[in-house]
Formats: sequence, structure tokens, C-alpha cells
Amino acid sequence: MNDWLIRMIMVVVALPFIFYFIALGKNVRQTEKEHKKDMTYELNPFTGMKMPEDDNKRK
Repeated sequence: MNDWLIRMIMVVVALPFIFYFIALGKNVRQTEKEHKKDMTYELNPFTGMKMPEDDNKRK
């Protein structure tokens, strides 16, 4: 009886992480396509957005 409950909790916890990394990969791919280059060391790893290049653009 408790076995299905544990599995459901694991699925509910795992799905947001899976969807987060899928969305992050799509965002990185779109940014690389817009700039037409590999953005490996130029992207923020948490948001997938291009990091500012100088201090004036940072918030």
C-alpha cells in the first residue's frame, strides 16, 4: 500500500527538475542560435541567459 505512495512522491519531486533542465537546454540553444556561436563560458548556468559583459549593464 505504501509502495505506490512513495513512488508517486518521487515522481512529483523529480518532474520539476526534469522540466527545469529541458527548459534550460532550450533557452541555451535559442541564445546560441541568436548569437551564432558557442556560448559555453558566456551564459549564466542558472538562467541560460547571456551574462553582461561590463559593469554598466549589471544590475
